[in-house]
Amino acid sequence: MTWDERQHALATRLAGHPLTALEQGTLVVIPSTTFPSVELRKITGIEHYEERMLFTVLLLRRPELRIVFVTAVPVDGAVTEYFLRHLPDPDDARRRLHLVSVGDPEPRALSEKLLARPDVLDEIRARAGDASSACVLPFNVTPLERRVSDALGLPVFGASPEQFVLGSKTGSRRVARRAGVAVLDGAEGLGSVDEVERAVTELIERQPEARAVVVKLNNGFSGQGNAIIDVADLTSPLDASPTYFCAEGESWPSFGAKIAAEGAIVEELVRHPGATSPSAQLRIAPGGRAEVLSTHDQVLGGRDSQVYLGCRFPARDAYRPAVTVAARRVADVLAAEGVIGSFGIDFVVVPDGDAHIAYLSEINLRLGGTTHPFWMARLVTGGTYDEEAGELMVGGSRRAYVATDNLRSPALVGRRPAEVIDAVERLGLGFDAATGTGVTLHLLGALPRYGKMGAVCIGRTPEEAEAIDRRLHAAVEQLPPEGSEPAAPPRSPPASGDG
Repeated sequence: MTWDERQHALATRLAGHPLTALEQGTLVVIPSTTFPSVELRKITGIEHYEERMLFTVLLLRRPELRIVFVTAVPVDGAVTEYFLRHLPDPDDARRRLHLVSVGDPEPRALSEKLLARPDVLDEIRARAGDASSACVLPFNVTPLERRVSDALGLPVFGASPEQFVLGSKTGSRRVARRAGVAVLDGAEGLGSVDEVERAVTELIERQPEARAVVVKLNNGFSGQGNAIIDVADLTSPLDASPTYFCAEGESWPSFGAKIAAEGAIVEELVRHPGATSPSAQLRIAPGGRAEVLSTHDQVLGGRDSQVYLGCRFPARDAYRPAVTVAARRVADVLAAEGVIGSFGIDFVVVPDGDAHIAYLSEINLRLGGTTHPFWMARLVTGGTYDEEAGELMVGGSRRAYVATDNLRSPALVGRRPAEVIDAVERLGLGFDAATGTGVTLHLLGALPRYGKMGAVCIGRTPEEAEAIDRRLHAAVEQLPPEGSEPAAPPRSPPASGDG
């Protein structure tokens, strides 16, 4: 079968059913972060980032589902058991979970590694079983994932590679206009440094009060493709201007080559003291039905808050409805283009009197940094998302969380995942199913070498979630020397916040 035939078969299979129908048969999870290797090398512990999609293990609560989870390096057994223990029947779920590893830690896309290993592809195909009831769940979809789909003979729940342009920085601005959603003043479709310079000049003429501009590579991610120039420092030629590149080691010669290769946009850089950067996560089913899954306030770092560090759920009450409405409009445009799968939309929200204006920043036609925290929180609590209220509801009460992929400390270097899992439990911080609050951990494979992990701190209110997050960070810094066995304190509920 061709790609189109497989995708049509998936649409037929899901027709008239909710997307929970994907939780039957076999889900082949291929969490390949398919970006250029030169960019992947900039991310600490990138060889373990595939573990972020281990939240899918919690879908095994459905007895009719099997999962084949593929990684570049083997997942530590303690990590697998950690996720399984959040299920009502870990033993049964374990029998339906099949882990497949390529055994290659090099910072290259997992899909590229798979295509070089026909033996591993054969194993995945055999584990997947009947192709008519199996589906690939990717992190993103590029021509490499299409080739993997061809090799496996399986459909993919995600946008096609040809639709990738809709999620580029240029495509995002154009889709936003079609949807009637505001974008920041700027220009797109730029293919050279000279074109960028002209766009910057015209932007300053239109916005003489602008203090800075940001140049964004079309396919940059996590802020790593951004360059900031203060208006006061602008010179001609543009590449002689003092410039802050968000990616370490970047320069105008390398950045200019990337502009020529993939294109870029220019936008005014908002430095309003009340500006925030929320995001929305959505998915579109075959047939075009779109749903908003969540909204978050992104936690950003680096100069001018250009680099993603984590998130808070939900986005603030003051502008959450505006973000949801704008996200739905964009989803309708994408659905009309035939896009399916999960994706995210980032916004810049600026106060405007008593209201807020939501400017679309970018569309990510892939999973992102807010995907795994939401699904982990939703699945571990057994909650449901109330789209109208924008809240995660658990037994009639709300839940909030703070999440990060960047909990790093020298105290964590050399630690085994099992050791850190046990330490969090001993301190009374681990997730408690009885209260529906506490900490869940991820990215644990990065601990021994990098002293880095991720966490989702779940509370009944945003204040409680923040308090749990602070306790976790404090506990990490106070970890005893390796090999010692501190006494376990009595377990107590996580500290409550103001609400």
